[in-house]
Amino acid sequence: MLGAAITIATAQTPARTTSIPFADARPIFQALQPQLWPADLRTTTPAEIESLWPGWIARQDAGIRARVQAGDEDSIINLLFYGTTFTRQPRISEQELAGIVVRQRETGATTFVASPVLKGRIEDFMAALAMPGANERVQFARQVVERDGIDPASQAGRDRLRKYLEDRAAVVGSAVHAPTLLDPGAPLVDQVTIFRDRGLSSDTSILIDFGIEQALESITSAGVLKAGGVRRVAIVGPGLDFTDKQEGHDFYPQQTIQPFAVIDSLIRLGMAAPGRVQVTAFDLSPRVLQHLESARARAREGRAYTLVLPRELDRTWTADLTKYWRRFGDRIGKNTTALAPPPAAGRLEVRAVGVPPPVVLSVTPRDLNVVAQRLEPLSADQQFDLVLATNILLYYDVFEQSLAVANVAKMLRPGGIFLTNDRLFDLPSSPMRPAGSTDVVYLEQPGARVKGDRIAWYQKP
Repeated sequence: MLGAAITIATAQTPARTTSIPFADARPIFQALQPQLWPADLRTTTPAEIESLWPGWIARQDAGIRARVQAGDEDSIINLLFYGTTFTRQPRISEQELAGIVVRQRETGATTFVASPVLKGRIEDFMAALAMPGANERVQFARQVVERDGIDPASQAGRDRLRKYLEDRAAVVGSAVHAPTLLDPGAPLVDQVTIFRDRGLSSDTSILIDFGIEQALESITSAGVLKAGGVRRVAIVGPGLDFTDKQEGHDFYPQQTIQPFAVIDSLIRLGMAAPGRVQVTAFDLSPRVLQHLESARARAREGRAYTLVLPRELDRTWTADLTKYWRRFGDRIGKNTTALAPPPAAGRLEVRAVGVPPPVVLSVTPRDLNVVAQRLEPLSADQQFDLVLATNILLYYDVFEQSLAVANVAKMLRPGGIFLTNDRLFDLPSSPMRPAGSTDVVYLEQPGARVKGDRIAWYQKP
């Protein structure tokens, strides 16, 4: 059945990646107050904006893509904080992370303050970058610092590298504990666009996949999508498990979880039939796209894709999340032997699931910037039944978020569903209407910075 579905899809007119036209942006300009428009368009007339639009959206696309590199820098700092393959130091705790920076109220500047653990991690990380060996994550981290002209193998380079790591650790630590994350009284526009000035991170976590399954179960119970009716799914920013700041580890190869988690949940809930789901993974990161292409190449050789699923025993997951973790993959793969974690990784229980080649080949990567682009033309049986964008839209401002929603709506079929855990402004001109939401709890842990999510569902009329 899977082969038949692929044959039918490829026989149709291929959809092209096209930029959002001004006709779809005009209602957004009309609905938003000028202070929420792009700064370089606030003093222009509507006619001028229309003439400037093709060049503006092309520059916007290039600017957003440039933020991927900054996201890579954040990822290697997460590796510095939490990795265990290059050091025997314990992982950085939330308490230590909160103490990394001291913000000066008068100037807003930050001063680096390192705990003994972090100082030890920096030294070990520098030594690893000088001689990365076969460690793929450390190899990538070296590539990132070398892009900034830093040679980890030279004395001058080590001095620059130490300063670089301290500065980036201060930035990442400051952002994690930003006031808008902790202060519910912050302006709404700041809360919903909290990372609009940050790099685009590709890190991911199994927690949001549990949240998605909970939301899909609510949608099923509400009868919003008919049983077995989901065949075409798009995931915006599927992510890559490099070293996530919540549940990520680095003792296993890099992996992407969400495409397979979504297929698994859809089948479990009866929303899709086995072998009938096709997933398109939209991403900007060459690293994520290449990872998926490599997985597909191995699948064509008959090789399975292994997902490693660690569970930190000292983080108090809810009973429902633990149950989800134990059954993860039972509809798409089989349990396989899991890698043993190093002692520095902490108290872990680890599962591994082998995903068979046909399921891997049902996931197709596509280079697409959802803020500036969409696929066109899409016939009725090429449009998506379900689109997901989790932990993505908070990296954009309100205007960019509105463009992304317009692009998603253009690719959805009538009645299709868009899921996101990022808060959005519901504009009168929006091509989708709110259809409900699901509140999800991940942790039963007093003092945890983030314990759950609200996943909103939108439906295209």
